[in-house]
Amino acid sequence: MLTETRKGITVMALLSLVIQVAAIVLYQKLGVHGSFLYTYGLLALLSIHVIASARFVSDLSALNLLGMVLLVFTGVAIMTIAHSTGSLNAGLMSSIILLFMVMPIVPWGLREAGIIVALTYLTFTFSFLSVEGRFEAETLWTVQFLILASAATATLTIVRNTIVRKDDIRTRFELEDAHRELQLISTRDPLTGAWNRRFIEQNFDEYARRCYDAKQEVQFALLDIDNFKHFNDTYGHHHGDLILRHLAKVFIETLPGNTHLIRLGGDEFAILYSGDGFEQLISRCLNHLFTDPILLEQSDGEPVTVTVGLATSDLEKVADLTELYKEADEALYEAKSKRIPTSPGAQQQTGDLFMTSAVRAKA
Repeated sequence: MLTETRKGITVMALLSLVIQVAAIVLYQKLGVHGSFLYTYGLLALLSIHVIASARFVSDLSALNLLGMVLLVFTGVAIMTIAHSTGSLNAGLMSSIILLFMVMPIVPWGLREAGIIVALTYLTFTFSFLSVEGRFEAETLWTVQFLILASAATATLTIVRNTIVRKDDIRTRFELEDAHRELQLISTRDPLTGAWNRRFIEQNFDEYARRCYDAKQEVQFALLDIDNFKHFNDTYGHHHGDLILRHLAKVFIETLPGNTHLIRLGGDEFAILYSGDGFEQLISRCLNHLFTDPILLEQSDGEPVTVTVGLATSDLEKVADLTELYKEADEALYEAKSKRIPTSPGAQQQTGDLFMTSAVRAKA
């Protein structure tokens, strides 16, 4: 609304400036009274002032007031000319009509529109009545008719524009809301509800920049479910999907709100985090997954273990996703090579065995 109002005020002032300059040129050629030229010259300067001021005003009410000042001062100037010459010629009547015609250019609210139309109407009416006998009765009735007709037309146009503008804003909001919803869907993994690869590719640079500005390390983890093919082959793909969903559920519910869980594909996940105690948080999640009663029941008591590779960015530079991924992948490979060999399907009796070697690298 601020932008649209600023444009409206600027356009109205530009149009007013063009009209004032055209009037000056016209009256000079016609050799009309000098007060005309002087008054229209001042109005032209006022229009220039409004154009310049509108660029720097950042308050909606102040912008509306700026537009009101231009219209009311123009009305006062027209009446000043009429009183000084003692007549209401065709040029002055045309100026009154034009004054009301330019009002709908600004996207006034209904309250502001009512105020500016009422002020302009009262300016002309009281000015005409202030000096009895200066203008002929027929002229006053004609001008009054023109003012009322112009004011009614301007008011109805503003009301219509307001309704159209509200519909436009509502439609724009619905479109943007639908666009945000589509973006959200396109960056979510439908099976697990975790973010997908597109999300991290689109948002990592901004996340890394925020962490760099806040002097925080970007911590990146790669997670790989051990013997995932064995679970799929032995208990069916529905059990593999169950493991993936439970892993995402555990991490999303356990990790703090500034953490992002991303499913990169298959049984590979990534975690993006900035803060303290990252390894402890991951260990807690893996412990929940290891002891999940639903998964244990579905796999005849065989627990799910996960290997983790960790990488941490350097505080001296903005984190790079490719570099972090490479370091975390190397740490993941090293962690897998250090694991205690366990044949697929074998029971793990020691509670510490689920704590797969988590190797940390510095990116």
